[in-house]
Amino acid sequence: MKKLTIEQLGRVDLNTYRSLSKLPLVVVLDNVRSLHNVGSVFRTSDAFCIEKIVLCGITATPPSAEIHKTALGAEDSVAWHYCADTLQAAQALKAEGYELWAVEQVEGSVDLAHFKVEPHKKYALILGNEVKGVQQSVVDVCDGAIEIAQYGTKHSLNVSVTAGIVLYTLSSQF
Repeated sequence: MKKLTIEQLGRVDLNTYRSLSKLPLVVVLDNVRSLHNVGSVFRTSDAFCIEKIVLCGITATPPSAEIHKTALGAEDSVAWHYCADTLQAAQALKAEGYELWAVEQVEGSVDLAHFKVEPHKKYALILGNEVKGVQQSVVDVCDGAIEIAQYGTKHSLNVSVTAGIVLYTLSSQF
């Protein structure tokens, strides 16, 4: 077994990437503190060709050396915008026809293993702050919540790890 070279991987260039069809998935980051987590979400979003990222509240925005350190340029390939208020961003996405799903541990959440996307729908996934999660006021306007089953002693995963698990799982369904 021999590792593939960059050339053998056949990655597209930035202009080609921008013209590709994107999955009807939007990632909303609700007050994510760590710039490295933000960069990692950009990189994962690039890998799965998601539509865009909405950065909200205290979530940092590009350009940033710390975001770039983990994004490795994905902050230039993935469409994004900033909204000061996560609730306003969520309401705007809902008005645009997106189903809103908090990735959060709440009463009545759907286990990620049982969540099924419908190909004709658009989804916005809201990921929360590293300590407090998704704001309750934002959870209140969501169509539902997705939870990743966990079996250890900890009750949460890093937000960028969560994004990777959820985006991989959902992208494989489209």
